[in-house]
Amino acid sequence: MTQAVMIKSKSYGIHLVLNPGMTFPDLLEAVTAKFEESGMFFKDAKIGISFEGYPLTFEQEYDLIAAIEAHSTIRIVCIMEQDGIREACVLADTEALIREKVTNHAVFHYGSLKPGDDLSFDTGAVVVGNIPKGARIRAGGNIIVFGVLDGFAHAGAYEGDSAACIAALSIDTNQLQIGSILFMPQEKEEKKKNKGGLFKRKKPDELSFSPQIARVQDGHVIMEPCTKDLLQF
Repeated sequence: MTQAVMIKSKSYGIHLVLNPGMTFPDLLEAVTAKFEESGMFFKDAKIGISFEGYPLTFEQEYDLIAAIEAHSTIRIVCIMEQDGIREACVLADTEALIREKVTNHAVFHYGSLKPGDDLSFDTGAVVVGNIPKGARIRAGGNIIVFGVLDGFAHAGAYEGDSAACIAALSIDTNQLQIGSILFMPQEKEEKKKNKGGLFKRKKPDELSFSPQIARVQDGHVIMEPCTKDLLQF
């Protein structure tokens, strides 16, 4: 392959074929130049993206996506892989709202965490993926998860910011902390009924997203349905 990058059209959006013989900084520069030339063709499209040829880390994928969005009108809403969508990201409008709100106050992490992973950010954090049981995330600001939150999440972690919040497409954990305040389930009987968890586990064919948000109210962390009006950053 002689070109630095080739753009192929796919049903879900675009597929980038990257030259494996180049350094990543050179690839990043080439992708930036490519989308400065052709990015307007997509006209504010919200699309998926996939990569081929270069062994990218999650951070490098983010850098490429950030460069594409900064030099075109495209908005990337998911990353595709050979076996399908890496993570469900059908709420493109919600992601657009989050991007508009957080601007430079959050870091985007693309991809699900694995049990044992421990992420830490000085700013807020937006995870496009799942946080499974056994994984941990801490952020200086808000935590937004475009997936299922089943691990430990601590928002407002470094300055005891009780105004921070934790939002996810589905929250299935009691391991939440905002500032110095731990989430404590209010209904002990409900906790016993659910065998140690606040929420009943569902069978795979019963799974559905129900966006929720955890925030501090009257000195306690409460959980409630996530609405646009509650997304205060």
